[in-house]
Amino acid sequence: MTRHLFLKTVVCILTLFFGLGSLSSGQETTQTSVFGGNGGANFSDTEFQSGVRITEVRVYTGNYIDAVQLGYEFQDGRTVAGPRRGGPGGRENIFRLDRDEYITGISGRYGNYIDSLTIQTNKRTSPVFGGSGGKRDYRIEVPSGYQAVGFAGRSAKYLDAIGLITAPVTLRQETQIFGGRGGSVFSDRDIPAGARISEIRISSANYIDGIQAVYTLRDGRILEGQRHGGTGGRGDVFRLDSDEYVMGISGRYGDYIDSMSIRTNKRTSQTFGGRGGRADYRIDIPQGSIAIGFAGRSAKYLDAIGLTYETLSSQWRNILRRLPGRP
Repeated sequence: MTRHLFLKTVVCILTLFFGLGSLSSGQETTQTSVFGGNGGANFSDTEFQSGVRITEVRVYTGNYIDAVQLGYEFQDGRTVAGPRRGGPGGRENIFRLDRDEYITGISGRYGNYIDSLTIQTNKRTSPVFGGSGGKRDYRIEVPSGYQAVGFAGRSAKYLDAIGLITAPVTLRQETQIFGGRGGSVFSDRDIPAGARISEIRISSANYIDGIQAVYTLRDGRILEGQRHGGTGGRGDVFRLDSDEYVMGISGRYGDYIDSMSIRTNKRTSQTFGGRGGRADYRIDIPQGSIAIGFAGRSAKYLDAIGLTYETLSSQWRNILRRLPGRP
């Protein structure tokens, strides 16, 4: 297979299954061991979608864990309750998660049923839900770099047995920021899962006046990101091919960003902006990541600039290493 054909094939796979630009956690789910009794019908929360986060865990309790149920939030703000796993009884307890919080494990005691349940997150441990019985302890820990995205197990009148469905944690981070100290802080992090940067709009004259990323969503719709900077300058558009993604930016800066070039896996753009600036800057996103937008400070001009990026799972890092422009 030629290098060009390999690139096209990989990008098609990435776009089809994940959406190039946001290869998120939802598709690579695995299941932990299941602890508990032998009764009840099997269940598994395997319909987790990229970009959806767990907002709360509802635990229904008496002497045993009667049922568990997850609440989810989509990228557009919609919320939905997952299936209730277990019977109709029990007192409702709600354990709510912060926006930057995710489940890393559960523990408790079990016999014929799940007697008790404690939830561990990346930030804290929940109260103990359920009764004080049970023949033995159980503890389920999610591997490092992963999060729980659902439950698995068996249930009928009560929660007979429990395990976790896991997926990689998708990390959205910022690179180093270069530029002056003025302007208000901005960061393109809240990008819908599966969106890819399809064009970058730059307004410039002596400085970079403003910048804006435009995205193509999975269903083909266009989403304009927030414009950062002022309204002056001449407008230019740098369009990306469907198999192209941003790897870095460079230019010169002083009190503002004087100039900028955009590097992708296929080419380098023209230099936008003026010829001034006191120092050079060069920003590269880490290997195994995808740029999803910009970060920095802005007001009348673009005062400072960096990139926001999303860290991919190890499976897709290995694929990206074989693409043009990657070592």
